Amino acid sequence: MTVKRLLLLTGTVVAAAGLASCQVPITIAKRAPVTISTASPGAIYHPVGNAICRIVNLTHLNDPVKRCRAIQSAGAVANVEKVRSGESTFGLTQSDLAFGAFRGEGLFAAVGPDPDLRSVVALHRQSFTVISRADSAIHDFEDLRGRRVGIGNRGAGYTFTRDVVLRFYGWKISDFDRALELGPSEQNELLCDNRVDAVIYETAHPDGLTQEATSDCGARLVRVVGPSIDRLLSAHAYYLASVIPGGIYEGNAADTPTFGTQTLLVTSARQPDDLAYAVAKAVFEDLADFRRLHPALWMLKRKDMVPSEAVMPIHPGALKYYREAGLLR
Repeated sequence: MTVKRLLLLTGTVVAAAGLASCQVPITIAKRAPVTISTASPGAIYHPVGNAICRIVNLTHLNDPVKRCRAIQSAGAVANVEKVRSGESTFGLTQSDLAFGAFRGEGLFAAVGPDPDLRSVVALHRQSFTVISRADSAIHDFEDLRGRRVGIGNRGAGYTFTRDVVLRFYGWKISDFDRALELGPSEQNELLCDNRVDAVIYETAHPDGLTQEATSDCGARLVRVVGPSIDRLLSAHAYYLASVIPGGIYEGNAADTPTFGTQTLLVTSARQPDDLAYAVAKAVFEDLADFRRLHPALWMLKRKDMVPSEAVMPIHPGALKYYREAGLLR
């Protein structure tokens, strides 16, 4: 490993974002950068997008066409819209939202299907997460009925997942005693202040906000399993069973079963094959380094990173790499 590469790999992901945005020489400034729409800096997509760009830029140090820059956005829904409009080259989103965007369903029913949407790489899983006050006697999702619940910000990607869960339970938001639309930090504050009994969100674990709630006010992870979730998983291939490992949060020694989505890097079929090929190859062939760039990436395995075509088609460039690598036939 060269000294230059070692220095880049041992820097922080935040520093990498700056490198990715300022390494392009002025002589090629007119070339459009490769961009990945992520989220706000405090959300998981932002460092993950920076990690992807970092690996791509390390792999293509002498190829300015492949220069990559992670950009902030409003999150999973906005990222699909930016890819669709051509504002971003790539975007990070949830598998359920990607499915809906490709077919024009759910949150994307009004704008219609995007038949050009393509997947490139499947990344970390995000668990549908419910945490409750330790004194609330809430242990399973069923226990939320008639309780005070923080249900997340309107328009956030995970609120779509939340509404799917409610439908499979045969519930409406009005079945909660009180439902408050809150941002992530507000949810923790109200939970610890005993102004809500539980909060709902979706995240990759380990997660800083979950750590804060469990350590600051003894919050407890809630199980999201049972016949309703079994039916949900059978009906929708873009949802996956998930377990939040025991012991990673204070006071939560046992595994917590739930389900969730997989984060997808998506693009448009209009993007060139060689670009999608290069991005997939960079992530897969430098996977050991890529996994070190954020805790959410530590558990990634090659076999789980090939996107499912049950969600949407794989971009032909990425598909070419997967076939060459023996990951798909």
